[in-house]
Amino acid sequence: MEQTPGTSKALLGAVIGMGLLIVAGTVTLVGVIIHRMNAGPAHPALSAHIPLQDAPHTALSLPAGTRLISMTRVEDDLLALHVSENGHEKVLLWRISTQSLLPGLDVPQ
Repeated sequence: MEQTPGTSKALLGAVIGMGLLIVAGTVTLVGVIIHRMNAGPAHPALSAHIPLQDAPHTALSLPAGTRLISMTRVEDDLLALHVSENGHEKVLLWRISTQSLLPGLDVPQ
């Protein structure tokens, strides 16, 4: 291979090496994307859907004067309840399987 005057072998080697690194990086990136697409959801418990007809029927009785503002699922068996108790807001944790209320956090106002 004939080189043009002024082009060093080190520069030519660096250019070829960088080209190989670009190709290897692109192939690796495409492989990781394909692997993650085939792996499924990262948190399958969060994406699970329980039809209402199959859901267990449980009841929770809040203390008198307590109003439920919102409810969010934390885990499969644990709900976070945002309640207002006589104007004071707090978050309670409800374990559904045992139907027990766990102490939560006070919400600053």
